[in-house]
Amino acid sequence: MSFPQVRTTALEFPATVLALLGLEVPEGLFAPNKELLEKFDPTAVVIIMIDNFGLFEAVVYKPEALIKNMEVLALLDTNDPYALPLIKRLLKGHRPDFHLIQHVKNYGKATQVICREEDMDHCEFNSEYTVQPRDDMATYIEATKHIAKSELLYLHFLDFESLYAQYGHRTPPKTLLEKIVRRTDNWIKILYQQARIGTLFIVAGNHGRHPIPLNYEGKLAEWRKANAPIAIMFQKREE
Repeated sequence: MSFPQVRTTALEFPATVLALLGLEVPEGLFAPNKELLEKFDPTAVVIIMIDNFGLFEAVVYKPEALIKNMEVLALLDTNDPYALPLIKRLLKGHRPDFHLIQHVKNYGKATQVICREEDMDHCEFNSEYTVQPRDDMATYIEATKHIAKSELLYLHFLDFESLYAQYGHRTPPKTLLEKIVRRTDNWIKILYQQARIGTLFIVAGNHGRHPIPLNYEGKLAEWRKANAPIAIMFQKREE
């Protein structure tokens, strides 16, 4: 695959989202990424977090809707690519007194989070704007209810992580991985169709909750080792 690539950092992410939404960036945050600001001018932002999904999975399993719509492949430089520390960086930058979701809500923007119960404390989400679904299907259904009325929507899919955890030290069957990729990709396609014109999608992947030894060999092993957290970005525009 060959796409416009932008190298950014997890620490730039909060200010970049704020600037894309036209909001003032508080002092002390890392400055927003100028390349991304030049490429997008959204009226709303949807952040979709997928555990154990990255450049490797995008190359090998080729999610059709994501590839078709992708405008930018952002490589997220970070000291810790695993799910919980990366998500915390994306939401808070390096400031413990700042929270992206709460900050956007404080500006009066329609804000919604859809995540599992275990994310509530670690990610410091407030129950007033959070729905806690039981599984990925419920997460998708909740997202369809909020996609057209939220100015900032954050949702978190966990089935990749659950599959890797289920198989432990063994690599899950390729057919199962492909099935989850196709299903999740189709959900994102439908959310894109339901979104308002001007909505920016940021589909972010991480290395999962814990390091996982995988039994890949040759080129696959090299790609997986070099796997980087990514953000696939695209905006719904007038046809």
